[in-house]
This record gives sequence, structure tokens and C-alpha cells, in this order.
Amino acid sequence: MDSYPSCSRLCLTCRMTCHALAVLFLATACQPEVGHAAGVEPAVAFQGMISLPNHANDADGNSVEITGLSGVAWLGDDEYVAVMDNSQHMLLFRLSLTQTGKPTAVESLRIVTLSQRHDYEDVVPCPGAVVQAMQRDRGRTAVERGKDSEPCVLVCEEDTPAVRVFSLADGSMMGTVPLPENLLTRRPNRGPESLAIEPDGRSLWTANEEALANDGPPATVGGGTVVRLTRLSLAADEQPLPFDRLRSRREAPATTAFQAAYSVEPPHAFVRVFSGQPLSGVAALVALGRGRLLVLERSGGPGLPPFASRIYLVDTKAAVDVSAVERDLAARKEAIVEKRLLWSDSLGVNLEGMCLGPMLADGNRALVAIADNGGLGTPNQLVGLSLVTPAPAAKPGVLGAVAAIVAIAVVVGRLSNP
Repeated sequence: MDSYPSCSRLCLTCRMTCHALAVLFLATACQPEVGHAAGVEPAVAFQGMISLPNHANDADGNSVEITGLSGVAWLGDDEYVAVMDNSQHMLLFRLSLTQTGKPTAVESLRIVTLSQRHDYEDVVPCPGAVVQAMQRDRGRTAVERGKDSEPCVLVCEEDTPAVRVFSLADGSMMGTVPLPENLLTRRPNRGPESLAIEPDGRSLWTANEEALANDGPPATVGGGTVVRLTRLSLAADEQPLPFDRLRSRREAPATTAFQAAYSVEPPHAFVRVFSGQPLSGVAALVALGRGRLLVLERSGGPGLPPFASRIYLVDTKAAVDVSAVERDLAARKEAIVEKRLLWSDSLGVNLEGMCLGPMLADGNRALVAIADNGGLGTPNQLVGLSLVTPAPAAKPGVLGAVAAIVAIAVVVGRLSNP
């Protein structure tokens, strides 16, 4: 007797196996993206803090005071860059993290002197779309074309305001990314304070810290403020970002911008110690992909505790585009995007910036935040957080498909034996 099954039986078995595999694939593919299903949305966990030195050397060996740290970005591996407000300095450094995201050591600090002085607030690495836009420019010398391949960063500043492109090698300005006209009407010292790059590198997010003058009031005791989460298209199949506008010294308005209305919480409760007005606004953004953002709100008050920080999760995919709304945005309650609180604490520090870091050994993602000493004599701090995303529970449909695979494997085994 032949010890092998007939061709017809094998074909039937193959068809059954392929069908079961298709069922399993579809059941798995139809699962919602992690962080979207109820009960599996991400959380933020505090891991620890570490102080930064007070000084670092520039390229000429000059000692530069580290103060006013306002934004931070991960450059890959253990390398990071931070910007200082009201200065012309960036800080490059290496940061060691534990397997859970606790910062343990800061090394290799180096100052990069920028070619222009501004009130710099945040920084992100140049995405490929910006580099490609530079390379598409025509009529440049070979030296200029070679310069475009250098590592670069995008930096936002709120005194002009603008988003500028700087070389990490020598600090020279390589261009500007146009902002929407309405963001140019920011209140003094309450303009674009945040930058984030979508993981696909094709969009840039920013936001004004507190409401624009035409949109509504600034934050006050007992009252929040409404800002615009703004997405700028850095590249599109139809209209790639022209390099001549990128290099222009003039901040021309962007051609494609989406804006969502976001409501910032009122300043935190504090015991007044001295005179002054409290504040509350958006200090940093982190793009998680597909329009999801982490929003770092920071509030300050003339008392104790002096600062408080809150991190919210926002999904802008279903948000109303308010870019055409010219005034009274705060009154349009129906347009305000929903948010969910992930973490809040005072920590005794002024958190100014935040970025995604590397994947951690436990499967979570590192978040690195930076604290401005604010001229208060407190140390510069790096704060380690982790973005914790629980694994979604297996659905009955998936379990059923797996059971089908097991059952068919048993059948195959029986048919294969004499």
C-alpha cells in the first residue's frame, strides 16, 4: 500500500490549509491599531531624572553656559540635540538609558553655535522630504549641493516667528519652512513653541503656546486657552515643497496646512508667593503616526508649586479643519478636538520639551523630556518617561482561526500517515 496520500486528498488538504491561513490573516489584519481599541490605549510612566552640566564647550573650545533649554530631539542611537531659548546655541549630547527608560548618564556634550540668534523653542531632525526639496533646487554650485547632504535640524523660534533649517555641522542656516499667516499673529512670547515630525517624514506639526489674539483669551486662573495644532505638508505627490521657498529669508505662508482646535487646561492650583500672572500652554508635541499626537501642556504660576506638566493623547484624524476660521476660535466648542490625559505631575521642574527616544527592552518606547532652569537657580534636567502600550487581548475570531489551523494540521498529519 502506498504510504503517501493521493493527489486529490493533498489538494483538498492544501485548499483547506490556505483557507484557514486566510481566515487567520484577515482576523489579525482587522484588529484595530494598538492604542485605538478600548482598554489598550497607551500610558506614560515616569522613570527618573538626571541633571545636566552647567557648561559645555563650543567648536573653538570656549565654555558656554547651558541655560534656557527649551526643546530636545533624538538623533538615533544614544545621540540627542537640544536648543536654548534667547540664544544662538544648540547642545549635542549622548544619553544613556536603562532598559525601562531611566536616564543614567550624560556624556560628550558639545555646543553648536547657530548663525542667527532667536528665541528658539523646539527642534527635530530634518526629514527626508526637506532634504529632497533642497536637492531638487536648480542652479546651485557643487559645494551647495554637497552641503545639502549634511545632517540638519528644523528649529522653531517664536520671536519672528519661523521654522528654520540649520546645519548640525557648523550651525549655518540653510532655509526656512513657511508658516501659515495666522500663526504670525501670535501673542508676544506665546507663539510656536513645539515641533514634531510624523513618522513617515512628510508632515510637520507645530502649535502656538497660547491663543492667538483673534482666537480667544490667554490662560488665566480658572480659565484655559484654545490653540491651533498645525500640520504642515513637507511633501506631497502633487506639490512637493519648493526649495526656493525653503531657502527664502522671507517667511511666506505655507500652501497646505491643516489646523485643529485644541483646548489647554487652566493653570494649576498654587499658593501665591509673589506677584505675577500664571500661564498655561502647549510646550511640546510628539507625533505617533496617523495623526495621533502626544501634547505636553505646561503651566506656571507665581507660587508653589511653580510648575505643573500634563501629557495628553490626541487623535486628529476626525478633527475639524479650522484653518479657514479667522477669529473667535475659542467660541467654537464643537470644533475642539478630544484629548485623553496620560500623565500629570509637577516634578518641581519646568518641562519645556519632549521627544520620542529608542525602543526599550521591555517593548515600550522611551520618552525624553527636558527641563529649563528658568533662571531660578534650579539645575537643568533630563526627565526619563516611557510610552507604555499594553498588548491587545486576542479576539475570539483570532483564537478560532488558530484553532482551525491546529485542527487542519492534525488532519494533514493523519492523511500523511499510512
